[in-house]
Amino acid sequence: MIRRPILAAALLLFFIPSGLWACTCSKQPPGKCPGLQSDDVVFLGTVTEVAAVAPDATTAESAAAAANTNEANPGVAPQTIAPITRYHFHIDEKFAGPDSPDIDVFSGGDDADCGYYFKKGQQYIVFTQQETEGRLFAVVCSQTRPASEGRALLPQLRSMRNHDRVASVFGVLRRSDPPLLAPTDDPEDPIPHIKLKLRSKDDRFSASTGPDGVYSFYDVHAGEYVYTADLPARFEFSQKTLKGGLPPFKIPSGACYEYNVNALPTGKIRGSILGPNGKSLKIASVELYRAERFDPAQPGLWGFQGSDGKFEFDHIGPGEYLLVFNRLNRLDPNSPFPRTFYPGEPEQSEAQIIKVKDGQQILNANIKLKDGYPTHTVKVQLKWEGGRPSGEVTVTATAEKGDNPAARKISEGVYEFTLLQSTSYTFSAWEDLDPQRLSQRHNQTTCTIPARIDSNTQKINAANSDVANTTEGDAPSDATNNAGNAAGGDTANAPGVITLSFTNPPCN
Repeated sequence: MIRRPILAAALLLFFIPSGLWACTCSKQPPGKCPGLQSDDVVFLGTVTEVAAVAPDATTAESAAAAANTNEANPGVAPQTIAPITRYHFHIDEKFAGPDSPDIDVFSGGDDADCGYYFKKGQQYIVFTQQETEGRLFAVVCSQTRPASEGRALLPQLRSMRNHDRVASVFGVLRRSDPPLLAPTDDPEDPIPHIKLKLRSKDDRFSASTGPDGVYSFYDVHAGEYVYTADLPARFEFSQKTLKGGLPPFKIPSGACYEYNVNALPTGKIRGSILGPNGKSLKIASVELYRAERFDPAQPGLWGFQGSDGKFEFDHIGPGEYLLVFNRLNRLDPNSPFPRTFYPGEPEQSEAQIIKVKDGQQILNANIKLKDGYPTHTVKVQLKWEGGRPSGEVTVTATAEKGDNPAARKISEGVYEFTLLQSTSYTFSAWEDLDPQRLSQRHNQTTCTIPARIDSNTQKINAANSDVANTTEGDAPSDATNNAGNAAGGDTANAPGVITLSFTNPPCN
């Protein structure tokens, strides 16, 4: 059968229902075309009936075994066998398999996460695999898809069935937009009559897209190829939200490689999230929406502002957009400001719409934040009793309300947190130790250190300066005193310090 790559975030298209992303499909590089084999069952068909199937003896035995396992391990979550669904298809066109006008295909059972779920009355290209008792099953990690998404594949299946020449590389060229930003009335459309080129170190091949955007390259030799096209103005090849053009790919001789590609617009929206002092926030995120589709309960295209003080959205098509910071109005100590719409308004009704023309680059879409939530800083210093073993340290602060603050490493063993004064935080740390390292403590050469050691835990109530040690034993006195200063004093001149101590790891 035709080979194609299984990639979840690139230009290669495959069609998986949104609820099935728990199934992970492996990557398959282009290989030699296997064609249609004598035991393959591949067809174009329409679903005429959908029915649940009673569990067979094998499934019943599996369910009983799972029940026995749960009884023996009461702490283990119950395990169940997913129901099996039978889909009855009328075969509209057969490519491989028995001569029959109708056929049953199953999904679910042990492979429920990877099962393909069809809709009654719709037409599909179906690739099956045989499982228990001769049943034919369909899974998402195959080439099964709605017939509407098979315009490039169908001609190649017909050529295989008829023993005609099969394309080495084929697919559809589409106009596309970043995720969540496609125009309401403008789906991802094929682009017709575009010249395409494949180039390797030794060879050049050319083709053109047809009226439906389908292209085919024939008799392509083995090699690593770069894919280019004479695209319309203000379009470029790209990997959706990833930067850069199409990567080169390798194919062997005799391949039949399906490679669907996208042409994205070249518009851009760039800006900064500015604090009340006019400086860029060190950590911030924004979301971009088509203005007519903004819904505060639904995510938009996400962008991040880091140390460079800029966020950027590439491949933006013409239209009207809404830009919002902190859409969910989270209590986030890392970016302690409420929801704000571009250019600096708390309410959507006051927001300014960003209008992008075809290919336009808007480079100053800054959001100016107003007064934020009251905060202060606390420093956490780490202390090891008996010397620090080799390993990697993680320091965290867990908020009782809102988001957790990020740790900023100031120096070796010293970290700083920005806290909201409206909530309490619990501080802890652990060190992942080198599992290969042997302890020579007490001259015991067989004594190994554990994989991880934990510090004591400290809690600070940012509103009233209460500090408590939540583990057995007393907190270091300097931690309590200095943390109290942090909550109620001048943090610029007297930052609070919390000490987290590690005991010498015992010998295992």
